[in-house]
Amino acid sequence: MSFRLNSVPARKPLSRDDRGTTLVEFALLAPVLILLIAGGIELGRLALIKSTLETSTASAAREILVDLEVPEDERDHALRRMITNRIKPLGGIDSDTVLIETKVYRTFGDSYPESFSDLNGNGQYDGPNGTFSGEPFDDRNRNGRFDLATQREGKLGGAGDVVSYEVKLPVQLLFGFLARDWGMSDGIVLKSEIVLRNEPVKTSRRVG
Repeated sequence: MSFRLNSVPARKPLSRDDRGTTLVEFALLAPVLILLIAGGIELGRLALIKSTLETSTASAAREILVDLEVPEDERDHALRRMITNRIKPLGGIDSDTVLIETKVYRTFGDSYPESFSDLNGNGQYDGPNGTFSGEPFDDRNRNGRFDLATQREGKLGGAGDVVSYEVKLPVQLLFGFLARDWGMSDGIVLKSEIVLRNEPVKTSRRVG
């Protein structure tokens, strides 16, 4: 009488057991993928907001500079309203926090500092001190002193004036973990700047 023994499959050594490998690999790669996807979304969103802010600033400023018959305070209010209304559709932004600063100059040359000879190479103008008469500079306005810029009074100036517009918009990041990792827990401030000259003569068209 013969007996037949059923063969029992040999177990793989633990070092060759690849069950669960996919799950482990996913667990290792998932955080990296999430960071890449979230980072791409965040950077794309910030780029869109920045582009919209710059376009809105330029468009609003160009509309304002031709309406010089309108009182300055009314033009200033219209400028701020146009910029905030154009960034509202982006969503997730508190347009009430937008900061708009304008500076008026007589010419484009007055909107930047007077040039000077940096004798000691420290990157800044050094004025009179003791027997030192001060570094030579280009006294554009002939007032006898070095000026960073020759600013005029007012918010938006009059006919022919040059106006510098600076708009700052605080933005909070969508993903909190990115804000923490990027050191932006308090958000980021996006800026837009443009310098334009008002129309040389007053017009009667009303601002929007």
